[in-house]
Amino acid sequence: MAEPARESPRRDDAPAEAPSVALQSIEFRSDHGLLKDCKGEHGWRNEGSPCPQPEWTPKGAAPISVSMGKRLVIRLKLASRGGSPAALTGAIRGVGPAGITFESRSLARGAAPLELSSARPLRRRIRKLKLAVAWAVGGARVSPAKTSNVVYVTMGQPQTDKQEVWQEDGVTLKRMDRAVAWIGALRTLDPHAIVGALLARFPNYTLQPSPKVPRQFRHPTYLNDEGGAWAMSDYPEESGECQAIVRLIRGMLRQLGIPGRARVIVVWGDPNVGGGREAQSADLEEQPWAGLDVTKVENGRTWRAALVDGPVEEGKTYPASHTRLSDGTLSPGLNRYEACLEFSHGGVTRYYAGGAGVFDDVKPILGVFWGLIWFSATENEGYRVEKIVARYGAGGGGR
Repeated sequence: MAEPARESPRRDDAPAEAPSVALQSIEFRSDHGLLKDCKGEHGWRNEGSPCPQPEWTPKGAAPISVSMGKRLVIRLKLASRGGSPAALTGAIRGVGPAGITFESRSLARGAAPLELSSARPLRRRIRKLKLAVAWAVGGARVSPAKTSNVVYVTMGQPQTDKQEVWQEDGVTLKRMDRAVAWIGALRTLDPHAIVGALLARFPNYTLQPSPKVPRQFRHPTYLNDEGGAWAMSDYPEESGECQAIVRLIRGMLRQLGIPGRARVIVVWGDPNVGGGREAQSADLEEQPWAGLDVTKVENGRTWRAALVDGPVEEGKTYPASHTRLSDGTLSPGLNRYEACLEFSHGGVTRYYAGGAGVFDDVKPILGVFWGLIWFSATENEGYRVEKIVARYGAGGGGR
């Protein structure tokens, strides 16, 4: 009789499937949560959908902004596979750049997310940081082993309370990236030094449109619905009006939460007040009509008052403001005011005049102009100097 076939012996000691941990998402709890238009569909405008949350998934990563000196706080969603529960009792650890590390004492049970805080706060430096983190878990394989997000480190919480009235207010990825690039490169956290360095990018203002700037941005005023003065940062060599320079600087300061009080102030002289030698000033946004606006009629001709930024002679006719002349110079420009950023911080107030220097007081700002004149209009937007009211001496009084 044939012997019955025997069953293969059972192997209870066969190795179990190697344990693994899958990263499903990372949410940055310390993110300001203000960035929008991460796809760059709206140019410089304050429009677009908020950047996605959670900020990292296997499908993609979104940038974040965080104030310097703060710890990065993240919420990890994990899934474990294979192995025994005992195999996944080790800590999860993430190692990033510049000493940024995350670590938990144990993994969360089931599908509960883990909330982790970086061991160190972010360095006190404005910068764009590529947060590439390598992940590891004791006794398990992590998938993916690395994640990466762009982190914009700002000085403080971005200021956004004027979005309804200021074109330059509001946080978008394009604006944040440009502000961090310009201000981070300065390697200073002194608010006044930051304002002064930004102003220095525009050593002169201009009243003449440049063909190099697309028409929709309305150079040199930058009074547009395309993000206002932000577009000026694409064409700094073309400069712009003094008020546009000031608006761009204020927008960058607010984008990065730079502390201090910033106001757009305009300064002018009036021929009917103190012979034109007393500086008049006003907050341009509280009084948008502020500035020199005085006329009179002499011998049947209408005269208008203007601040002129170059030397002129009574009775002489000039081409339109800042017209390029045959010798390469520009004709003297006619102005209603000089716009300044009145910036206060640390008990110090200074006046940063767009394209014209820095002042400790309003009074000497008239010195950025050559003088105050009465003029009458001529052909092709030219003008005839009827009378010189006051001479100031262009460039006098700046710091």
